[in-house]
Amino acid sequence: MRQSIYRWWKNRVKNNLTLASWLDQVRADLAVSLPEEPLTSIYAILEKNTGSSREWLLANPQFSFSELVLSTLNKDVADLKNGKPLAYILGNWDFFGLSFSITPAVLIPRPETELLVETALDILSHKRPSPFVADIGTGSGCIATAIAKHRSDAHIIATDISFSALDVANRNIHRHAMEEQVHLLQTDLLNGLQARFNMLCANLPYIPTYTLQGLPVVRYEPSLALDGGQDGLNIIRRLFGQAQQHLTEHGSLLFEMQFDQTAALCKLADLHFPGAEVIMKRDLSGHDRLLEVHT
Repeated sequence: MRQSIYRWWKNRVKNNLTLASWLDQVRADLAVSLPEEPLTSIYAILEKNTGSSREWLLANPQFSFSELVLSTLNKDVADLKNGKPLAYILGNWDFFGLSFSITPAVLIPRPETELLVETALDILSHKRPSPFVADIGTGSGCIATAIAKHRSDAHIIATDISFSALDVANRNIHRHAMEEQVHLLQTDLLNGLQARFNMLCANLPYIPTYTLQGLPVVRYEPSLALDGGQDGLNIIRRLFGQAQQHLTEHGSLLFEMQFDQTAALCKLADLHFPGAEVIMKRDLSGHDRLLEVHT
């Protein structure tokens, strides 16, 4: 009983430390350890832990925290200083105007991947009603969910080899009420599927192993979703081999890619889909980012 009363008291008791004072301390600390980190990251951590909006926090600088909130705030800031991505600290991340649950079991959705969704929706706008789409290596389910949200008649099979990733995807599909459109399947690429699709979308691992080993991203994000083998194309190469049996006539195949893989991917497209229209799209940084193959 005494422990229960203590926990109740600890969660409610206020410190003398105000929001303004805490912010001053954290900003001074991060100016040394993370000078490039924007103040918006700290406010996002504050919103998560206090349940208050940024507007309210800005208007109430003399607000003081409970012991519990102060403890979790300081832990999150320490994680940020140690290099943990903000998306994993918050547990949520925005993609294509939607909010997604994110855990270390899945990649953090990135702005450049929105190019894949934009392109998919543009292509689907010219296809017959009720298109059948596969999102291969779905991860958090952000691609499949975003496409379904903007194309209400699309039916999507989202596959992943990782059960943990599919658990996150399932949460996001339910979060956005896309259960009737998006169906999850645990499998390696398209193994076990007999269906043919109007479109195959894939943001598969494409970073070469030797490159990945030197990147900070490997500390926290799942290597299963990043490591593309010796040249970065091991898994993409396998999917190309399966794709012929799973695309309808006049179907489309979309691959996110690394900027220096253009020539190799064009050769793969010509090998597996001779005569197909092949288009390379660049991201906002001007780098080749998306391969389109239209049969």
